[in-house]
Amino acid sequence: MSRFLLGLDTALSRVRRMPQAARSARTEVLDNWAEDTKGLAKSYVPERTGNLMNAIEDRKYEDAAYVGVYQPDQLEYAQFVEKGTSSMEEQPYLVPAFEAASAGIAREFRDTIRRYLEV
Repeated sequence: MSRFLLGLDTALSRVRRMPQAARSARTEVLDNWAEDTKGLAKSYVPERTGNLMNAIEDRKYEDAAYVGVYQPDQLEYAQFVEKGTSSMEEQPYLVPAFEAASAGIAREFRDTIRRYLEV
């Protein structure tokens, strides 16, 4: 078989594997993003009692990931800390964590898809 046909065969094989590679890469990158964002948010949040820091959670699904405060007894306080009030300065921790963790996500997704296609 010629080199051209071997190259074409390899390319077609990768094209066939692309949908599964993209799904796997998406799940892996979202999991990593959620872990990174949660860790950063916990490191940025002001620690008075530790309750708010302990309330920061990640929720991961196959096609989505979320990081936030889901405990009902911490929701209002979490918003006050992030956005501030008339008597309390804002102390953002979620938005900076999202921004920092999202900075290289496109590159990570591209590299992860390539890794899945090389297999």
